[in-house]
Parts: sequence; C-alpha cells; structure tokens
Amino acid sequence: MDEKINILVIDDERIVLDSIAKILKNEPYYSLTLCQSPEESKQFIQNNNYQIILTDLMMPEIDGLEILKIAKERNNQTQVIMITGYATINTALQAMQLGAFDYLSKPFTKDELKRVIQRSVDSISMISVEHTLKHSEMKREGQFGGLTGIGKYCWLMREDDGDVLIGIERSLLYSIGYIQTIYLPSKGDELRQGSVFFQIFSNDLRAHSVTSPLSGIVKEVNQSVLDDPNNALSDPYETGWLIRLKPNNFDEEVKLLGR
Repeated sequence: MDEKINILVIDDERIVLDSIAKILKNEPYYSLTLCQSPEESKQFIQNNNYQIILTDLMMPEIDGLEILKIAKERNNQTQVIMITGYATINTALQAMQLGAFDYLSKPFTKDELKRVIQRSVDSISMISVEHTLKHSEMKREGQFGGLTGIGKYCWLMREDDGDVLIGIERSLLYSIGYIQTIYLPSKGDELRQGSVFFQIFSNDLRAHSVTSPLSGIVKEVNQSVLDDPNNALSDPYETGWLIRLKPNNFDEEVKLLGR
C-alpha cells in the first residue's frame, strides 16, 4: 500500500471517537480524522477525499443515512460503515441497501473494528485494480458481451498462498432472509467462471443462484455453513465464508469481474 487510507470517523460521543482513535492510531497506513459534530462533518466530506467514513447511525441534527447520502454524492466510491446499537440494526441494514459498505454493532471489539476496516480497504484495492484495467485496455463494443453479472453478490479475499476465499455479500443474504436449504460444490470440484456455484432456497422455497467469480478447484467448503446455512447470514464476511478456491487464472479472470 503506497498511500495512506483517509478515514473520517463521525460520532457525537467523544468517548466513542477516543476509543476508535486508540484502536486505529498505530496503524501505519491509516490517516484518521475525528469529528464530533455531525453538522461540521458535512464540510469535512465536501472539502476532503475520504476513502472510508465510519459514522454513528443515530445522531442529533444529521443521522448516518444523511451522511451516507452526502458521502456518495461527493464520491460514490467512498466506503461508509455504520455504527449502530441493537435497536437500530434494521435501519443499518436499510443503509446497506442504500449503498453503505457494512455496519458495526455496539459494543464492538477491537478485532471487529479492525476487520471491518480491513475488508473495506481490500474492497477499495479491488475497485482500484478494476478501474485501472478498464482504462488501460481498449474495449471494443460487444467484446465482453454476456459477461455482465459475473461474480455479482460475491466477495473475494486472496490469501498469502494464492488461494481465494469466496463468500456472499450481506445485502443479498438480507434480501433473502431465513435460509431453508443451501447447495455448494464439494471439495475437489472444478468451477468455471460464470457458472452457477451457489444456490439457496429461502423459507418460501424461492431459489436464488449466484455465479462463480473465478475458475479453479475447490480446496475447502465451509462445513459450518453446510450444517446451518444461516451462519452465512449472521456473519457473511468472517465465519460465513463459503468456499476456498485454488484459482486457475486469477490475474486474467479478475479483469472480467464487474464488466
């Protein structure tokens, strides 16, 4: 990471700001700005380029949904993470449907905060790679026909050994609700990019399918999700991952994602 990630933290409670600052201050790649005034935060957002905004959902004068709207109008690529209490989780999920990256439930731990920030940083890195690829290649009309939607609703995390963890975005799982049945590939199966690798049936027995973002061999399937599919819903970015894949051609296939 060559440049620091600019993070704005907005909360009307000083104790929350101080707690977050204490956790993140020693991270060498983060540049942290704290704001206790929701009203003042609008000027911070307008006058600066923040890659990540961490904001309380319920605040006087301006709530987190308004912050989300302002941030996305300023820069649609800004990752907004909501801080919410138990009573406002439904509103936090609504915020995700409106474009928030994720949410943190109070009280959150040091590890939970660091994990959600790291996921956001990883997402920013992936967006940057895709942006560079799209502008560095001549794209003829129709060249990528039929590829729209590959990997939609999936998240990827490449591990140090080159394997890739694949999971499902919380927004899709939330729209489905309670999961009745889940179908995943088996260890040793070979996947093709764009083929259906994941299918779930909701409580009303509607089927939802997701295509594989990459080709490769399945090295591991998350047994806890097979045992209880709703584990994926409760923690989709950590314990709710779906498969570990040994990709066949990561560098080339990742160019096709999101086209």
